[in-house]
Amino acid sequence: MITVDDIMHVIQQEAGEDILRLSRAGDGDINEPFLLTVRTRLIWLVVDLGTAILATSVVGLFQREIAKSALLAVLMPIVSGMGGNAGTQTLAVVVRPLATNQLTRSNTRRMILREFGIALANGSALGLMIGLSVAVIFGNAMLGIVIGSAMVINNLVAGLSGILVPVALEKFEIDPAVSSAVFVTMMTDVKGFFSFPGLAALAGLAG
Repeated sequence: MITVDDIMHVIQQEAGEDILRLSRAGDGDINEPFLLTVRTRLIWLVVDLGTAILATSVVGLFQREIAKSALLAVLMPIVSGMGGNAGTQTLAVVVRPLATNQLTRSNTRRMILREFGIALANGSALGLMIGLSVAVIFGNAMLGIVIGSAMVINNLVAGLSGILVPVALEKFEIDPAVSSAVFVTMMTDVKGFFSFPGLAALAGLAG
């Protein structure tokens, strides 16, 4: 006989495993061998280091622009950081239905469109807030427009990558709970570091 308590226990256990996998921290067993835990975490930290180097190389493409306008260096982490947070939100929503086989071919397209709409709405709201704040604080309306636009772009990238990355990994039979976060973070960091100084250069702010 299967009771409600049995079902709840399995649900809680699966949810806990998904959270640990998203953080790439291993199984979370306090009795797990020390070296095995170190190896499990170190592998993903090395992968994270590689994606961080990639994001840094994108920043290097705009060295001259950043050197001419220190404000770009000050404000860039806001764009990439908010994009990372938005991507993590979408990822958390998508991984669970994938793990429980609730995300099917028939409803995947609807979920993609839904997350795109959410990303556009949130990105527009955040872009408006940060754009107005920057324009008022620094007395530069164009800078406000640029960072607001970059925020919208990066949130769209975050929302789409947050759903497309785990779905693609699932297609290739790779556990999305384990692998998705590092790729989503890479995409939001790279796009955030590229879009803001790139738009600023096009707008002539660093000229």
